[in-house]
Amino acid sequence: MSTTPEVMAHLASGNARQQDAYHVLQSSGLLYILADYYPYPAGTVPIDIDIPGSDLDLLCYAEDLDVFEAEIHNRIGAVAEFQCVRGGDLPDQRPYVTCNLQVGHWPVEIFAQSVPVYRQNAYLHMIVEWRLLQLWGDAGHREIRSLKQAGWKTEPAFASVLGLQGDPYVDMLHLAEMKREDLWNWARSRTSF
Repeated sequence: MSTTPEVMAHLASGNARQQDAYHVLQSSGLLYILADYYPYPAGTVPIDIDIPGSDLDLLCYAEDLDVFEAEIHNRIGAVAEFQCVRGGDLPDQRPYVTCNLQVGHWPVEIFAQSVPVYRQNAYLHMIVEWRLLQLWGDAGHREIRSLKQAGWKTEPAFASVLGLQGDPYVDMLHLAEMKREDLWNWARSRTSF
């Protein structure tokens, strides 16, 4: 799932919620509207750990966040529950824009940074989570979903299952740097799935 077409094909052939997400993204035209910003469907839906209320995440690459925000306001600002916020004021963060809207029954979050999508933290988190879920199979999906239904955020849920003690967001980035085989060998020693 390294490209948008690969993720969309995965959604189109996935479970009922994934197929619904595919149809919402296609029919809303969001991928077309955001095409200049390389939109990438990410988050819990593509990797099948979403729960009721989970949003559809679209990661974007925008060299100029001011231009991005103005264009998004112009193109979809009238959509239900639309709002954008700026962030990245902390020393360890890069500036970003997050826009939220409602498309049908799906909350959608569009996240843009002046960093290519494949280097954004949300992308790296999703890829390492997907690799772990491929190793763990159905048992891993059930465990992560169970934690999420109990109120856990995604990265802390994975960190808990793996017995990680530090900042789960940083720890998951470190795991994303590992080759798949090394990650799987390490993860096998930490879980009973």
